[in-house]
Amino acid sequence: MKRTPHILALLASLSFAQSPDPPRVNAHRLNRAEYNNTVRDLLAIDFQPAADFPADDSGYGFDNIAGALSLSPVLMEKYLAAAEKIARAATVTPPPPKPTVARHGRGENRAAGKSPSLIVAHRFRAEGDYTLIITVTGRNDPARIALSLDGKPYRLRPLEGGAENRRTAELSAHVPYGEHVLQADLVPDGPPIEDTEFIEGKSKKPLPDPSVNQIELRGPYNALQPPPPESLKRVFTCAPPADPKSLDCARADLANLARRAWRRPVSEPELDSLVHFVQTAIDQGDGFDRGIQLGLTAILVSPHFLFRIERDPSNQFELASRLSYFLWSSMPDEELFRLAAAGQLSQPDVLHAQVRRMLANGKSRALVDNFGGQWLELRNIDSVQPDPDRFPNFNDDLRRDMKRETQLFFQSIIRDDRSILDFIDSDYTYLNARLAKFYGLPPVDSNQLERVQLPPDSHRGGVITQAAILTVSSYPNRTSPVLRGKWILENLLNAAPPPPPPGVPNLDEKAVGVSASMRQQLEAHRNNPVCNACHARMDPLGFGLENYDAIGHWRTEDGKFPIDATGKLPNGKTFDGPDALKQILLSDKQAFTKCLSQKLLIYALGRGLEESDDAAIQSIVSATVASNYKFSALVEAVVDTEMSGSPK
Repeated sequence: MKRTPHILALLASLSFAQSPDPPRVNAHRLNRAEYNNTVRDLLAIDFQPAADFPADDSGYGFDNIAGALSLSPVLMEKYLAAAEKIARAATVTPPPPKPTVARHGRGENRAAGKSPSLIVAHRFRAEGDYTLIITVTGRNDPARIALSLDGKPYRLRPLEGGAENRRTAELSAHVPYGEHVLQADLVPDGPPIEDTEFIEGKSKKPLPDPSVNQIELRGPYNALQPPPPESLKRVFTCAPPADPKSLDCARADLANLARRAWRRPVSEPELDSLVHFVQTAIDQGDGFDRGIQLGLTAILVSPHFLFRIERDPSNQFELASRLSYFLWSSMPDEELFRLAAAGQLSQPDVLHAQVRRMLANGKSRALVDNFGGQWLELRNIDSVQPDPDRFPNFNDDLRRDMKRETQLFFQSIIRDDRSILDFIDSDYTYLNARLAKFYGLPPVDSNQLERVQLPPDSHRGGVITQAAILTVSSYPNRTSPVLRGKWILENLLNAAPPPPPPGVPNLDEKAVGVSASMRQQLEAHRNNPVCNACHARMDPLGFGLENYDAIGHWRTEDGKFPIDATGKLPNGKTFDGPDALKQILLSDKQAFTKCLSQKLLIYALGRGLEESDDAAIQSIVSATVASNYKFSALVEAVVDTEMSGSPK
C-alpha cells in the first residue's frame, strides 16, 4: 500500500493526538483474542490478523488484565501493518480462486463409525468445476461409488484397482459457491469375494469390509466470480440515491465504521479527520476506494479501537463494551448499541435479558476458550508432550479429542444453564469412539464427540477426571499428586500454596514404580518439616487421582505397586479414590462457588481483586447459591455487582 508523508502524518495525528486524558482506570488494551474477534465482527474478515502479534502478558491467571497489557513500539508496528492488511481485504473484491487440493478423511465422517459411507461438509470457494477422487480401502468386493450432493443423488462411478487394497473412483462435478454436503456410498456390484488366502499354512488376517476412506477435491476450474464478500457490505453502507463515491457517502460509511469500531458515538470533528483521508486520496489521484482504505486504517490504529477506556461508569456504551468483552471477547452487536443509545441497557431486567441472550449466542464460545481455557489450564494441552515410550497411544488425534471433550462439557453448562457443581461431578460427558475406548467405557459409534450418559461405575464425570485436565496436571513421564493437588487448590478452591522453598531435593524419578511407589516417595518427602505444611494440603488431593496415569487412563497399579488412592485432609476428613474425593469437594459447595466467583470476576473486570471486593464476592456467592448454583445466575450476579457499577 502506497503511503505518502502527508497521509502518514494525518494517520499519526488521528491515532495519538486525540488520545484521551488519563482515565480513572487503566486503559484496557485488546488482547490478541479480543482483537481477532473484534475485527471478525466489525468487518466479517475470515482470518486471524493478530496471529503474529507478540504474546500477551498475563496477570492473576488471565491474559486480559489491563495492567499487564502494555503497548510496545514493536506491537504498534504490528497494529499498523495489520490495519493496512485488514483495510485492503475488507474493501477489495478478490478474484476467482485458483485451483487447490482439499482432502477429507474418515476422521471427519458424520455417519456412524462403522458405516462404509463417508459424509463430509466442504466450503466451495467459488462456483465452478471440481474433480473428485474417492478412495475405498478394504476387501476388493465388486462395487461402484454413488455420490450425493446435499442429499440428492448425483452420479455413479466404477472403482478402479490400486495397490494394497486401495481403489479409486474419479468424477467431475459443477458445484455452486458455498458449503455443501457430499456423501459417497458403496453400491454392491456383485457378491463379496472370498478372503481365503493362506500364507505358510496359516490363514492371512482377513481384510476389513470395504469402506470409503477419503474424498479428495481438486478445483475450482473455470471458476465464476464469487459473490461480493460480506466485508464490502460492512464498509460501504451508503445507499442510492446518493452517489456512492461522494464525500457525503464517505462520511456516512466512515461514521458507521467508526461508531462500531470505537464502540460509541463519533463526534463531528472526529468524522472530519476521517473524511479528510478520502479527500486527500482523491486529490492525489489515488481514488475514493483508496481514501476509504486509509480512513479504515486510521480507525483501526486509533486508541479508541485498540483500547477500552472507561471514563464514566454510568455511560451505557461503556457498559455495552464491558458486557460484550466479558461474554464474547468481542465488540457489542447492534442490539447492545441500540439499548445503550436508548439508555435502557442498565435497567436490571434488560441487563439480565441481554446476559441470557448473549450466553445463548454462539459467540459465548469465547467464554469457554478464553476464560475456561485459562481457568482450567486447558490451553496447556496444546503444548504438553507425554513420553512416547511410556504412552505410545497418545497422539494428536487423542489430544484433540481430550481438549474438545472439556470444551463441549463447558459449553453444555452454559447452553443448558446447568449447575456449576457439574464442574466437580456430573453423570455425563462428551465422547467419540476413540475417547470412549481410551476411557474403557461402552463403545460410541461415532467419530464426532457426542453427549454420553456415564455408567455409575465409570470413575468419570466433572472436569477433574477428564483426560485433558489430568494430562496438563502431570509430568510428561509420570503422574504428580503434587501438581494435581495444587491444581485443585488453585482452580477449585482458590487456595494456592506458596512456591516451594529453595534447596528442596527432587524426587528420585528412577525409583518411582520400581523400588518405591509415588506415595512412598512423597511420604518420605513430607518428613522434611519445611515441606510438610504445604504438601499436607496438596498431596492427599492428588493421591485421590492416582488411579489415572499421566494421560488420564485408568490404572490399578503404579509399576509393580498397587495404587493407594486414599487421602486424609488437614481437617481430618478421609476418602478413598476419585469418586470419594469429588464428594469431599461437594461437601463444601460454597468454597467452590466462591472460588469460581472470584475467578470469573477477575476475568470480567480485567484486574485483580482487593479487600474492598469482598462484599461483592459474597453477594455473587449468595445469589448463585439461591438459584441452585445455575451458571446464568453466577454470570448475572457478576454483572449486577460489578459490571454495571463503578469499576476500580
